[in-house]
Amino acid sequence: MLNNKYYDGYEGEERIKIWFEDDNSEEIGFIIWNGFFNTILEGCFYSDFQKNGIIECYYNQNGFYDEIWEMIHPEIVLEELRRFNDNSLDTQNKEIIVIVKEVIGQLISLINAAVSKKEKIYIELY
Repeated sequence: MLNNKYYDGYEGEERIKIWFEDDNSEEIGFIIWNGFFNTILEGCFYSDFQKNGIIECYYNQNGFYDEIWEMIHPEIVLEELRRFNDNSLDTQNKEIIVIVKEVIGQLISLINAAVSKKEKIYIELY
């Protein structure tokens, strides 16, 4: 099941889908307003980012920006998400920061679940 809690109220705006498919081919994951996702990427950005992570896609504006992107190295993405620093954000909106931190926790749980089940994880911007 796809949870769209973090997209509700932003219908019509760009969104990110992050998911894996379970044994029954059901999509498990989240649909997230792109504004929240961009805030996450901004807070996880560091200049010496690793190759094959979401920060490289963010920096180069490729990967999930162009097509469905398979997260080949989830361990890199998990490390990037754990580096989130709200002091590096352009926004100081406390409500957005609280939601973004909640989303990060949910994404870490989702990625860990997919890894433990040996499932492929995908990201798509649409």
